[in-house]
Amino acid sequence: MNKKLSVITPHAQIIDEWYSVMAQNNISVQPKAATILGTILAKYDLSIKKETRDIWEESLTIKGSELTDWYNNLSNTDKMKYEESRLRASEKQDSRNRSLLKG
Repeated sequence: MNKKLSVITPHAQIIDEWYSVMAQNNISVQPKAATILGTILAKYDLSIKKETRDIWEESLTIKGSELTDWYNNLSNTDKMKYEESRLRASEKQDSRNRSLLKG
């Protein structure tokens, strides 16, 4: 099988989604309109948006017994993000950074 045929480009995904939404709403599309849409989309570099991973929020959901394994499986950049977030959280809780409000 040709590799190019097995990989679906974002352009094709957009057009397929467009066709399915149009079909759900009982709207027909002329083939020339689809060709025009494909031509316009081909001019743009489309990529699937990746969700950013919030390491600190994820770490708060890990059980204590699993935290070591989870931490060891992180990449070096993720470990750095975790340590930065941990230090920020520690600084917020440091009693030396608190002051009493006088009223």
